[in-house]
Amino acid sequence: MSTPKKHHFIPKGLLRNFAFDKNRKKINFIDKHSGELLSSSIGKVARQHFLYRYSEKGPCIEKSFFGDIDNLGLTAIDKIIDKCSLAFLSPQDKKNLMRFVAAQMLRVPATLKQLEGFEEDIRLAFDGEYSIIKDSPHSDFLNSIVKGVDIYESLLSKKSMTVFYFRDPDKNFIIGDVPVIQRQYGLKSTSQLSHSPAIPIVDWDFIALPISPNFLLVYYNDAPQDELKLLALENNNWQFIQSEDFLYSRNQSHLSEGLKDHYKICYRYVQSVNPVYLKQNSIKFGDRIEVARPILAFSENAKQQMRSLLSQASK
Repeated sequence: MSTPKKHHFIPKGLLRNFAFDKNRKKINFIDKHSGELLSSSIGKVARQHFLYRYSEKGPCIEKSFFGDIDNLGLTAIDKIIDKCSLAFLSPQDKKNLMRFVAAQMLRVPATLKQLEGFEEDIRLAFDGEYSIIKDSPHSDFLNSIVKGVDIYESLLSKKSMTVFYFRDPDKNFIIGDVPVIQRQYGLKSTSQLSHSPAIPIVDWDFIALPISPNFLLVYYNDAPQDELKLLALENNNWQFIQSEDFLYSRNQSHLSEGLKDHYKICYRYVQSVNPVYLKQNSIKFGDRIEVARPILAFSENAKQQMRSLLSQASK
């Protein structure tokens, strides 16, 4: 059997839940940079050429690793949507679902881009003295997935699980190309290194994945139900904030309105950290504006700590 060339980083079976046609084959999406609204067959979106192959002729984990994870996880998701409840899931269904969410947290191209960006920042900060790459950026990305899925599955198993069902079409969920929302309740952050220090495993308080326009699957540490519901209602805003390029939805208006809200959120953020920039560039509330990836800068003390970390990671 030949290896597929185009690898889907969001399984087609999940995207079909957001399709707008009765055959569940077409989906609306928006380019968050240009604002262009588009529609396409699901087979042509959320994919990248040879994303899960180690090298041009090397092994590929697209089927060997993700095959069962996707099939079993989607079966559990279908049960939730069909029964509008978690009560009909078996213990094995719940385990399959945790593994599916864990994989989805790591498998997106944004994780690889994060690794490459962090490597560039480290090289600039230390004049090329250190590198966080063990093999190659792509190999390290794939190794982090294979190792990290087990760790995240274990972390998810220690959290409570619920599903939010919003019947109101005005509150339908959208899904982005970085679809798993990860939040902390406060400022705390506990992490451990995965294959690379650029891709740490973080024990998030709140982890959520939209599984259809009406259902949001949530894993959480103890919190008041009202706080959880508020976080669920913020899903669409966070999908825009986390996404790299594209967001997908059954309804085009949710995408266009969501992008307008995203511009407002970005404006408020820039206003809080650098209001002079807005004035100098005559940017008004509601204008198109995005927040770029931060570039890391290190104080001397931070450099010493980072040298110690990188030295340990290289052993």
